[in-house]
Amino acid sequence: MSKPTLCVIVPVYKAAATLDRCVASVLAQQVTGGLRCILVDDGSPDESGGLCDAWAARDPRVTVLHQENRGVSAARNAGLTAADGEYLVFLDADDALRPGALQAALDAQNTAPQNFVLWHYTTDELDAAAVTSDTATRPQNMLARLWLECLLAMPWNKLYRTASAQQLAFDRQYTLGEDLQFVLDYIDLLGRTAPDFAYTILTAPLTFYDCSREGTLSTKYHADYCKIWSEHFARLNKACYAVHCPQEDMRPLHRAELTVYAEGVADILRRDPAKRRAVRRDKAYAALRSPWLHALLERMCIESCYSAYYLPCRWRSIRLVWVMAEAKRTGSPLFGKLDWAGYYLLGRRLRRD
Repeated sequence: MSKPTLCVIVPVYKAAATLDRCVASVLAQQVTGGLRCILVDDGSPDESGGLCDAWAARDPRVTVLHQENRGVSAARNAGLTAADGEYLVFLDADDALRPGALQAALDAQNTAPQNFVLWHYTTDELDAAAVTSDTATRPQNMLARLWLECLLAMPWNKLYRTASAQQLAFDRQYTLGEDLQFVLDYIDLLGRTAPDFAYTILTAPLTFYDCSREGTLSTKYHADYCKIWSEHFARLNKACYAVHCPQEDMRPLHRAELTVYAEGVADILRRDPAKRRAVRRDKAYAALRSPWLHALLERMCIESCYSAYYLPCRWRSIRLVWVMAEAKRTGSPLFGKLDWAGYYLLGRRLRRD
């Protein structure tokens, strides 16, 4: 097979239930110049590896790589190395591309060759919204807004230039959020090679994101959750300040970061495997003493940015963080009451917008 225009890299692990849907959605795409689907079997203990080989046997556009289980980052890196098209797209084995998605992305790229093309996604497998070439252009200082609109953190809603992406790698030291680091690395590289680039956003959802399965990376408990996300957020904030994101975007970004972190602290108390409550409390209290968290709270004070978790974290109150997080998780009206109580306790000096 000659070199295609685009490669789709699919890391595969325990994906027997969804792999056929995923691969079929890729091979149904009509792409000018052709495509290649690279399936990276990451030592799956189920029949996923065999399914990959079966697809390769009946369609020459499918390439299969088998490796020992080394994690999703290693699988994506293997696919990166094997990619030989001008562009590449990542896709998870439990997700799917919507009809016409790849050509729409390529058309957007051809319209603005120096831009970084991103697109929306849907969580409804039966979503009938048409895939169109309609786009919106965002300048570089809208980086924080991209995070807030759930367009930044994942690798699979973006079109990458293969030559650029192959200069990078997913960081295997992270078990969570490594996608964001890779995306920020790519944006940093793009900023150096094409300083005037902008973001081209396809307004139609091009990817179906299956969030129905339990036990995925996004639902598992991670012992280092707070440490990992503090490092990711530090990198994100640095990137946002470098491109002068406006305060009206930085305030909600910092509010979202504090929410993620505080609820991670509560998750230590709720799900950490340590049998002794005192051990879980010590871990949670250590997270509340984080220098990154202190710096974030100081920044929020300077920016007059209020969050329901601001005072509980400022006071390093494990109990209050726990009560608020549980109230929010269970839909209790207590969360709203405590939220407004904190706001008035601060004399309404911090902004809720």
